[in-house]
Amino acid sequence: MDVNMLSYHETMSREGVVLYYNGPISQGVVEGVGDMMRRKMVLEENGMLLAQKVFSVLVEQMQNVICYARDICTPTACMGTGQIMVGRSGEQFYVACGNPVSRKREDRIRERIDTVNGMTREELKAYYKEQRRKGPDEDSCGAGLGFIEMARKASRPLQYRFDPIDDDTSFFAVKVHV
Repeated sequence: MDVNMLSYHETMSREGVVLYYNGPISQGVVEGVGDMMRRKMVLEENGMLLAQKVFSVLVEQMQNVICYARDICTPTACMGTGQIMVGRSGEQFYVACGNPVSRKREDRIRERIDTVNGMTREELKAYYKEQRRKGPDEDSCGAGLGFIEMARKASRPLQYRFDPIDDDTSFFAVKVHV
């Protein structure tokens, strides 16, 4: 086995990656990684508003992994497997995640992201209030506000893609610039 960690370190440094995680994601991981990232950004004096936006998007993305890549579920908790990346590009940060999803969910996820990507800030605010009042869809495991929240924090449209894994599963990736 050839493990060249220096090569990984150099590649990620060159790409501006400040956090990378690949593996199981539980609520405990969300809380621990989220808290660590928020503290790092505050210590580096990135500004409280920017730190809060990155933290918020990071938490939304990790919760999506838990919800949509439900590898292990008990009556009280679920765990998904995915990747999380936070990076810096100039003065901006980006938060990206990827995880397997059922191909049956692809169209619905695509529709949700395309909807928020086509909205202005004012439209996003009104849509958020409308969806909050309406409540989550039947197939949503959360409040159904995650992509709206991410779009409200983003400095540009959400980027996403689906790569087929097999007949039933795709790998979903989304990147949010903050």
